[in-house]
Amino acid sequence: MTDKQQDDPAAADGADVTIFVCTNCREAADSEARPGIALIEALRQAALDKRLTVKPVTCLANCEKSPSAAFNHRSGWSYVFGHLSLDNVDDIIAGAMMLVSDDRGFLPLRGRPACLRGKGMTARVPPFHHYEDMPQ
Repeated sequence: MTDKQQDDPAAADGADVTIFVCTNCREAADSEARPGIALIEALRQAALDKRLTVKPVTCLANCEKSPSAAFNHRSGWSYVFGHLSLDNVDDIIAGAMMLVSDDRGFLPLRGRPACLRGKGMTARVPPFHHYEDMPQ
């Protein structure tokens, strides 16, 4: 195993998509409960034997939609979602697997679980190599 593989579980396990989950947001301003931490553990269990890895991230700057997660495709698009909960674990995994299976690294809207559409979706970020012409 290379040093990079030791530092990057996604490289070591062949994951095509990393799910980053915010660990900073709290349930309420005066609460110590951080719902993202429980979400990480549930997603890690659900992602076993899939081409996914789940990692904590201190902040996704999506606090108004907490708890939040982001999908990052190895060579494709990235997505940020909010208003997630433990009730959404199966849908989050299903959406991430849709991204894994798309040849372009793009998460199609058709068939995407409801928690990953509409008010649940915050942003879509193109890959570094993305190119489009200006509209005519």
